[in-house]
Amino acid sequence: MAVLGSSGEDTEKAKKAVKLEQKRLREGKAAKAPGLKGGQRVVDTADESLKELEIIEAKIAEVSPEAATDTPAPSGKKRIHHRSRAYLAAKSKVNVDKSYPVSDALALLRTVSLAKFDPSVELHITLREKGFSKEIELPHATGKTRRIAIADDATIAAIEAGKIDFDVLLTTPAQMPKLVKFAKVLGPRGLMPNPKAGTVVANPETVAKTMSSKNTLSLKTEKDAPLIHLSLGKLSFKDSALLENIAAALSVLPPNQVRKIVLKSSISPAIKVQL
Repeated sequence: MAVLGSSGEDTEKAKKAVKLEQKRLREGKAAKAPGLKGGQRVVDTADESLKELEIIEAKIAEVSPEAATDTPAPSGKKRIHHRSRAYLAAKSKVNVDKSYPVSDALALLRTVSLAKFDPSVELHITLREKGFSKEIELPHATGKTRRIAIADDATIAAIEAGKIDFDVLLTTPAQMPKLVKFAKVLGPRGLMPNPKAGTVVANPETVAKTMSSKNTLSLKTEKDAPLIHLSLGKLSFKDSALLENIAAALSVLPPNQVRKIVLKSSISPAIKVQL
């Protein structure tokens, strides 16, 4: 809620002006020309309309330079994406035409991260083909707690109600038939228990304790795209721990299948890593 007379109020007014102008442009309505009689109207050209829109958007940037917004463009034009000054300043430090060695990319990441909290260090990997899946043990913790659930009547009822708040689901062979009907829900998320993955076991309580103490990481492409997203630690971690975790993840990727690797934090520009 904007305070009367504050910059927030000015921002809201400017945003409303943009919306009204966009509506006028979409509907193709003409602006009434001053001094003309009988409600005569003059149709603005596309260039003039776009200039007006740019002026209004510039006013928003003046009032709230740190705001980052997505503005729908007039019909037939590309969507306008606004970035904050802080983000643009950080991005200017990254050479988008360059691929950095991992150590250099991490050093650069520390200078361009914008988060006010301790962000995760992420790797985003593009392969040539989808369908890759691999479990590895990292040398260091990622800073993220793995939520491990054991299939029982309460867990099954929660899944049926759409409440899935775990990262790993363990079950006994006897409970497995009760989970089959949830395959379409659990499968795409990589949560469906599988004997090969070690999640269908006779003693799930013991396995849960062992799993919670390990730094196991799952590398898996998305269902419909050859993309892998990994969180390998926190930016507050030492370089040595982060670099060793990154090296462990990259070492198991299929040879000659990696097209692109990007390093970033929760809120930062992307940095391309040398293959």
